[in-house]
Amino acid sequence: MFPPVAYLRWARRFHGTVRYDLATSGVPAVELPEVEVGGSKEEIPCAANACELLRAAIATYNAVPITETVAALGTTHALWLAYSALTSPGDEILVEEPAYEPLVAIAEGVGARVRRFARPERTRFALDPACIAKAMSSRTRAVVLTNLHNPSGARATDDELRQAARAAAAHGAMLIVDEVYSPFDNLVDDRGVFAGTARRLAPNVIAVSSLTKCYGLGAERIGWLLGPAEIVKRVEDVLIATSGAFPLSHTRLGLRAFHHIKALANRSRSLVEGKRDIVARWAADHGWGWSAPSEGLFGFASLAGRGDLTLRIEEAARVRGVLVTPGAFFGVPSGFRIAWSAPEEDLKIGLEHLEQALSPE
Repeated sequence: MFPPVAYLRWARRFHGTVRYDLATSGVPAVELPEVEVGGSKEEIPCAANACELLRAAIATYNAVPITETVAALGTTHALWLAYSALTSPGDEILVEEPAYEPLVAIAEGVGARVRRFARPERTRFALDPACIAKAMSSRTRAVVLTNLHNPSGARATDDELRQAARAAAAHGAMLIVDEVYSPFDNLVDDRGVFAGTARRLAPNVIAVSSLTKCYGLGAERIGWLLGPAEIVKRVEDVLIATSGAFPLSHTRLGLRAFHHIKALANRSRSLVEGKRDIVARWAADHGWGWSAPSEGLFGFASLAGRGDLTLRIEEAARVRGVLVTPGAFFGVPSGFRIAWSAPEEDLKIGLEHLEQALSPE
């Protein structure tokens, strides 16, 4: 039913095996006790309504009504919930290109036909709503994009997202925005609120996200879907039919994470500060194509005329202990996604090793 996700299989082969990891696209993992304020350990309610409490915390974090909120086990699960609630076999889902592979694989897994719209490298992967409008059909049920764009790190403006939503609405479709990276670099305000969710931009926007990439809680799978109340009810039906209720331990951990969200945000800001400029200068020094993101913790470099770099990247991992993500997994084989989540000294040494590995023979 679900096709293999080549990127995730590849990542499991290589992640954790290298000294200089420039592939991991989230801040380093953190144990929540590290950020507890004053050493106190707040008691999380052990009540039958714990899931509703988590739902309320997600709504507060995103500044949206609780009726437009549903918890999920990470962003990928939220995407699956959205696709499952919106489509029947044979319906179409329009996905950006290049794209994070699961956006396509999940659509195929639920029986949808996948169409693509371009975010060209020549425009630094900018979102062009006109491309969406041209690619729509009468069977399109959802348009799907990432913001920040994965793999380039480019941010779509609120106006571009509104225009994309209008293009989808013209055919009765929803716009699904994977915004797991969107909180970078501001993350949250003084209230602990991420005020930038795309859900607030148009009635037909569904936003999916989690605390994985921005806050170092990838293993905890604290995710959600935001959407119109009628869509949320359909998503809840899917959840009840497939998983019933989430474990109480998951909801407790989620509540604790949101209680400490400002401290988690401060940690993340300190971990990425200044590193983007290091990578940008490195890419410029070599004259390589560069997506030039102004936010986030990854970008996309391309080496024109060099062909598929996957084997060269794998050799660099085995021989030199440095890893980046091959662009082939996003549909751009002559490039790679590079992240700066590693400690600064490791980042600098890793760039040196990568330079040597990619130098023309």
